Amino acid sequence: MFPTRLGVNRIPASSRRGCGPLPRLLDRPALCPIMLLVQQLLLEVGTEEVPGSFVVPAVVELERRVRGALLGSGIAVGSAELFCTPRRLALRMSEVAERSPARVVEVQGPPKMAAFDAAGRPTKAGIGFSAACGRTPEELYVKETPRGEYVFAVKEIEPVLAGDVLRQCLAGIIAALPFPKTMRWDSSGLRFARPIRWLLCLLGTETIEFNLGALRSSAYSLGLRHDAARTFPITHPADYEAVLASHGVCAAREVRRRTITEGVARLAGTVGGAPVEDEELLDENTDITESPEPLLCSISPDHLALPAEVLITALKKHQRCFAVRRADSDELLPYFVAVANTPGCDRARVAGWYEKAAESRLRDAGFFVEADLKRGLAALVEEERQVTWIEGLGSYYDKTGRLRELCRELAGAVLAADPETLDRAALLCKADLLTNMVREKEFTSLQGRIGGIYARRLGEPAAVAEAVAEHYLPRFVGDRLPSTPRGALLSIADKLDNIVAAFIIGQVPSGSEDPYALRRQATGLLSIILRKNLPIRLDETLASALRLFPMARQEHAAEVSALLRERLSSLLVDYAIPYDLAAAVMETSWQQPAQALLKAKALAEFRTEPDFARLIIGQKRVANILKGQAVTGLPDATRLAEPTERQLWSEARRLEPGLDRHLEAHEYGEALRLLLGLRPTIDRFFDDVLVMAKEEDVRLNRLRLLAYVRSLFGRLADLSKIVSEGE
Repeated sequence: MFPTRLGVNRIPASSRRGCGPLPRLLDRPALCPIMLLVQQLLLEVGTEEVPGSFVVPAVVELERRVRGALLGSGIAVGSAELFCTPRRLALRMSEVAERSPARVVEVQGPPKMAAFDAAGRPTKAGIGFSAACGRTPEELYVKETPRGEYVFAVKEIEPVLAGDVLRQCLAGIIAALPFPKTMRWDSSGLRFARPIRWLLCLLGTETIEFNLGALRSSAYSLGLRHDAARTFPITHPADYEAVLASHGVCAAREVRRRTITEGVARLAGTVGGAPVEDEELLDENTDITESPEPLLCSISPDHLALPAEVLITALKKHQRCFAVRRADSDELLPYFVAVANTPGCDRARVAGWYEKAAESRLRDAGFFVEADLKRGLAALVEEERQVTWIEGLGSYYDKTGRLRELCRELAGAVLAADPETLDRAALLCKADLLTNMVREKEFTSLQGRIGGIYARRLGEPAAVAEAVAEHYLPRFVGDRLPSTPRGALLSIADKLDNIVAAFIIGQVPSGSEDPYALRRQATGLLSIILRKNLPIRLDETLASALRLFPMARQEHAAEVSALLRERLSSLLVDYAIPYDLAAAVMETSWQQPAQALLKAKALAEFRTEPDFARLIIGQKRVANILKGQAVTGLPDATRLAEPTERQLWSEARRLEPGLDRHLEAHEYGEALRLLLGLRPTIDRFFDDVLVMAKEEDVRLNRLRLLAYVRSLFGRLADLSKIVSEGE
């Protein structure tokens, strides 16, 4: 079937696809086709309680790595089901092949000249390569490749049992799972989020045994914590959920989540209420329980005098409990719903424990609110002088002063944000950091929001209170944006000040390191500008922010600009703007993010038009001609000799005023339509006129004409960045 002598089968690269005249060998089916058995795989990693936020990412990564190990060994794998609780990470894979198929693959070896000497005898390299492939030197053959003639061999790969692959890889996969924090707990030095207490692995009915530290896998699992001493067998992967359920464990995350959702709503309904919806809290309770048991609890009606956000936060952050509101309004009721993790418990007794703990937290909150309101926010502004913001960059009072300066400039760009109201909000926005509510570390998640609540209760205008409450938004990707113009501008000023300060002290994001979350803050301020279509120029605003730091240098402006440009480019793609259109507008308009987005959308509307495609080709020609040319000034109209170049100059000058009017009115579609009108004349110009004429003065004049025409297009975008069909 294969040539047995060197040089008999020389196959030029141009005449082959895959392996050319030879049968296609890579990933070829087994030489002797057989029916492979398929079975289910069950893997469970049993631990002490892992933090709720760790479990879902960990089990997803576990499945990805196990699947990759099996597929990498040629073993077919079907779909997977994931199970996770605070005490177990588990997966069940369907249709796992018993073994990989036998395969024949083609392997490239050394160059022909290295594998055989001038007389055609095999060298050590040739002998070694053939031996590694299980062949003799006579079975090697030569093929022409783009890099020259190389020696090849056919290698038979024996089947690999799925069980053997699992025994070899699972310990390493589990030990290498990434977590935000890990710990060591035995002499093996193994690190994991929490101590691993048992391992279970079944392939069909076969127990896959492997060692991990001091543990050895088995076919046994454990139930709830209070039944931890009782182990029980899992005889088949299909029985996993049912067997765990018989021991009180709900392994399926979605089932637990639905149980909590329905149970909390049912209990709240018994008192004429509904739970305060909170997806984050629902997820947290789902991931910290194995057998959720919702319990209705009550609080003293006196606590309803607390600001609603304080009461809701106290129950959520400290008790992981759901506040209850009236079914037909947002008014809170003196009840909450806790989620216990002990089935069959004394419900009244456990509810009493939750109520006692909640009372303590709410009393503390009441004391903090009363003391803070008595002191007021304005009085705390002076105290900001005593609190260092960032070492070497002054106090919070200094930061407040910079925010006021920045907001005064930003207010001029957004007419709806009157300077006086915005200035008052900037003055008060950091004062809540010195309140008992935030400073005592009990309710730090309320910073900003509690300032807005206090401002409202202290009689500040509603617009001031709203801006203070919103100035940290968005806190994370996907978070809501400020709803008011003043809140939006204060948020932009705060985030930009944070970014500039971090660059000044050298905390520049690099790779995965971003200790001050500068990328997130840059994305946040740009999202506000884009979503609210704010007419803010980043270069001017950044220059203002830098001026407020005496130690700022010119390179800081370039560094911050690079971060903002990179984040804006990513955001434009998130708005479904193709990468080349994003590059086109970024080249000329990144300083005005809202306008860059509108320009990109206008370009996208015209992209499919034939005239637009031809225009792009012309603009690329212009860019190539002008590349490396130092051209300044306008052309001398009296020296334009050819009719076509005079026509191009005349038409370009005639449309310029209308172009500027459309651009000033943000009518980018109309501006592009005007520019499209130049396309026929530009095409004729390239047909009729030799730009790079021998006469230096003629050549320079024509280059100036092209530079002028390009500058008109550049007011919209750099069209040469757009990729034409076929490029």
